[in-house]
Amino acid sequence: MKEPKHAVIYPFLPEHIERILNGKDVICKYSGRGKPNLSEGSKVLFYASGGSLEMRGEAIIRKIEFLTPRQMLSTYERRLFLTPAEVERYRGLRSPDQSLLVLTLFRIRRFKRPIKKAKYVTMAGETLTQEQYERMLGPAI
Repeated sequence: MKEPKHAVIYPFLPEHIERILNGKDVICKYSGRGKPNLSEGSKVLFYASGGSLEMRGEAIIRKIEFLTPRQMLSTYERRLFLTPAEVERYRGLRSPDQSLLVLTLFRIRRFKRPIKKAKYVTMAGETLTQEQYERMLGPAI
């Protein structure tokens, strides 16, 4: 088995990043096929989607789960970065039984200055080794 990556960059709408940075400590995403190469203790960097090409903060993964939208909302609705209506829109045409990757976070922090990224991050995200993470964040870490 491959060693888990040190960090992952996931794109979020700027208003969702603000919710996370202001205390919503549970995030979710459909992860496509297979399980992401992450582990508890890996970092998540919050990339602002919409063309700014910048990361605005980060957190550490405390817990990784795969839950249906219903399970996720019943467990984490108050802590989730999305509202129930946003979860339903995000689900779209997917089956209500299709699981999402659900990450519980801690040590959420906003970067003093957004960190520019040289290229766009897709919805699938981008994984980083510890060396790539340190090189990208430089003095911000």
